Amino acid sequence: MTKHGIRRVLGLTAGFFAALALAAPFASATVVERVVAVVGEHAILLSDLRERAQPFLVQIQGQVPNGAQRAAAVSQLYKGLIEKLVDEQLEQRAAIQAKVAVTPHEVDEALAKVAAQNNVTVDRLFAEAKRTGLDEAAYRDELRRQLLQTKLINVRLQGRIRVSDDDVHAAYRHLVLEEREKLGFKVAWVLVATRSGAGSAEMTARRELAERVQKAAATADFAALARRYSDDAATRETGGVLPATHVAELAPQLRRVVESLEVGQPSAVVVVPTGFAVLKLIEREETSLPTFEEARGELEQRVYLEKMTQARRSWLDNLRRQQHVEVRL
Repeated sequence: MTKHGIRRVLGLTAGFFAALALAAPFASATVVERVVAVVGEHAILLSDLRERAQPFLVQIQGQVPNGAQRAAAVSQLYKGLIEKLVDEQLEQRAAIQAKVAVTPHEVDEALAKVAAQNNVTVDRLFAEAKRTGLDEAAYRDELRRQLLQTKLINVRLQGRIRVSDDDVHAAYRHLVLEEREKLGFKVAWVLVATRSGAGSAEMTARRELAERVQKAAATADFAALARRYSDDAATRETGGVLPATHVAELAPQLRRVVESLEVGQPSAVVVVPTGFAVLKLIEREETSLPTFEEARGELEQRVYLEKMTQARRSWLDNLRRQQHVEVRL
């Protein structure tokens, strides 16, 4: 298995444990037992924290140089992990109140499912986990915690999460805009310049001219409009075509405008340092994204998980307010 496969096999929470991947192992030292956090009357011990940190420390031992950089990474690891331990204790208390539990049989079923998903045997699964510093008992505990979390979410939160068409369309639009940052394009503009120190009447007149250009741009020959109205001498005679071919090459106030345009679409009037501009997207490289309908199912799941994560965080924060929680690390 690759390292990526191992991390997937271990089933660790993506956002949290990805952040821990930069951490490093402890320097060798004598273990001194102490309380690092308190949740209600339950104490979380330094030994608990060290035990849970061990798999990540094994994974990253060769990635961070010894010294100040490693010490900073270990500190980052501890801070994130102690928060996770507090959350787990809060969830454990909530599970007891809700009479929610995970049986050994359910853990066995989860093991078999993870093994099947990765096309390995359960024994191989344990062997790969052991290479990362996680023995069989610890791996079973991790699965049990994840199963318990899932059950609690189903009991406490699932019915509250709704994914609307607007949510899914917004998620797809976000993907489109992200990809357009990488795609080449050709864009033209008409610049209606303003003089430094121009009065309000002159500024109004120049903006009105830009607005007339914008209205005409939907149907008229944009190159002809540029040759007639643009004050940008560098592009006027070439139909207003800008030299930029990627978003990063544009001025900041134009980047998001160009990303939002479809081919052949003129922009609204844009305020730029030298006046008012109207842009029109002439062409853009072909997208590699699936269509919205092709991506809908995956997007719905992604949006649901994002909303569930936010709801879980809000729920846990509320539990913290109801309990005495003290982090001493």
